[in-house]
Amino acid sequence: MGVAAVFISHPISAQPFAFITNQLGDSVSVIDAKTNTVQDTIPVKGKPAGVAVSRDGTRVYVSTPEAKGVAVIDTQKKAVIATIPLSEGALGIAVSPDNTRLYVADWYAHSVSVIDTHTLQIVGTIAVEKSPSGLAVSDDNHWLYVANRLSNSVSQIDLKTLKTRNVTPVGRHPFGITLDSKNERLYVANVQSDDVSILETKTMHLIGTVKVNKLPYAVSLAKDDTLFFVTNQEDGNVSVVDTKTLQVIKEITVGDKPEGIATHTDDTHVYVANWFDNTVSVIDAQTLEVSETIKTGSGSRAFGQFFSR
Repeated sequence: MGVAAVFISHPISAQPFAFITNQLGDSVSVIDAKTNTVQDTIPVKGKPAGVAVSRDGTRVYVSTPEAKGVAVIDTQKKAVIATIPLSEGALGIAVSPDNTRLYVADWYAHSVSVIDTHTLQIVGTIAVEKSPSGLAVSDDNHWLYVANRLSNSVSQIDLKTLKTRNVTPVGRHPFGITLDSKNERLYVANVQSDDVSILETKTMHLIGTVKVNKLPYAVSLAKDDTLFFVTNQEDGNVSVVDTKTLQVIKEITVGDKPEGIATHTDDTHVYVANWFDNTVSVIDAQTLEVSETIKTGSGSRAFGQFFSR
């Protein structure tokens, strides 16, 4: 999953862009979210899967398991400016809100690497449970949350000490996770139990479980955290859940094998990467309908926070 460079004369500007990893096509599609068109395609080696965009939009970090590491993309140059050697277990990835630290889950080593984004050197390693996948960092840079797929749990890591504070059991095979805007709730998609666990972050207690469709992989929130959207890979749809009642209010058909999901900065449009359709579906959170379908690359996966903010 390495990323090679494509140089274009016009730099990425302030409007949001979605960076979609195409795992089978060895590329990253850059979607202009204003026009919903692919502005650029950046070639990538190593089957890119995980993605994290820095808050300032200047860097995109892409996990590349076959290339055994992470590729670093400069969004102005539209180029890979560095690679970070890790291992073939690199998958889940997240960047700190202050853009100083990168966190990369190692599926096989059962750990998370802590990387200085300025030097691109590993400055710490955190032991977690089995097969860490999805990651999320709190806005105050205090907590890292890790979905441990084969341990059926979520770890809460104190980033001041790099020590585990809590390990909370959830459903079977948790994968994608996301925090609400107040960092009060953590939503966890459990692939094998076909449900979403909701945890209160203060205590890390389970406060609810919502049954959805088959093989839920990832979650995103919209409309001021009043709705969450979860991709159901096996059923080719997205479940929409009211966060107050924890009831499914709609199921929206998207492309084949949806996985990655993230919400536009307008908090109203939700983008879904369809792995087997090589597309991204755009859901309008007001109407709860697919408003557009964007052709991307082969095997669009986009596991992580793929939007610039």
